[in-house]
Amino acid sequence: MLRFIDFVMSSNFVNKETGQGAAEEKSQEINKHAKDAEAEDEVRVTDRRRFTAEGEPVMDLGIEETPSEEVPIPETRNEAGNEIAELQAKLKLAEEKQAEAESQIRDFAGRFRQAQAQLKAETDEQRTRMERIYQQKFDASRSEILGSLLDTLDNLKRAVAAAEKTGQRQPDFNALLEGVRATAAMFQAKMENLGLKVITSVGEVFDPQIHEAVEIAEVPPEQDNLVIEELQTGYRIGDRLLRPARVRVGRARESGQ
Repeated sequence: MLRFIDFVMSSNFVNKETGQGAAEEKSQEINKHAKDAEAEDEVRVTDRRRFTAEGEPVMDLGIEETPSEEVPIPETRNEAGNEIAELQAKLKLAEEKQAEAESQIRDFAGRFRQAQAQLKAETDEQRTRMERIYQQKFDASRSEILGSLLDTLDNLKRAVAAAEKTGQRQPDFNALLEGVRATAAMFQAKMENLGLKVITSVGEVFDPQIHEAVEIAEVPPEQDNLVIEELQTGYRIGDRLLRPARVRVGRARESGQ
C-alpha cells in the first residue's frame, strides 16, 4: 500500500515537472513569435520622408495632395473628330463675323471721309460766297459815300479854277487861293486812298462806257472821235464806274461836205 502511494506521488511529481517544462517551452515559443512579428513590423515601416533634387530633406506638413481633375478623354476617334469639326465650325463662324465687322468699319470710314470732304467743300463754298457778298456790300457802301462827296470835290475844283482866272489878285486873295487849292488836293488824296480813281479823258478815244458826250465839235481828221475837252471829271472805284466823265468829242468833217 505504501509502495502504491509512493508511486502515485512520484508520478504526479514527474507529471508536474513535465507540465511545467511544456509550459515554459510554450511561453518561449510565444515570445519568439512576438519578437518575429515586431521585427517584421519594423521592416514594413515606410519612410515617408522627401528630398529635393539637391538632396535636402523636405518638411512634411501633413497637407494631403488633392488629385487633379481628370480630363475626359473621348472614348472613340469619332467623338474626337466631331469635337474638332465643331471647333472648326465655330472658328469659321467667328472669322466670318470678324470679316463682316471689318467690312462695316471700312464702309463707315469711307462714308465718314466722304461726308467730311463734302462738308469741307460746302464750308469753303459758303465762306467764299459770304466773303463775296461782304465785299459787294462794302464796295456798294464805299461807292455811295464817295459818290456823295464828289460834288464837294467838284465845287472846290471850280473855286480854284475861277480864282485862277481872276486878273487882279491881292496878297490875301492869293493866300486864300492856295489854301483852297491845298484843301481840294488833300480832299482828293483822301478819297483816292479809299479807292477812288480818276478817269483820264482828254486825248483818249471816246468810250461810251466811261464817257458822256455833252457836245460834239468839228475837228481835223486826226482828232476824229477823240475827247478834246473834259467838262466834268469822271471817277471809278476798282472796275465799278462811279461817275462817267462829261466830255466834248471831236468829229471830223466828212469829205464832200
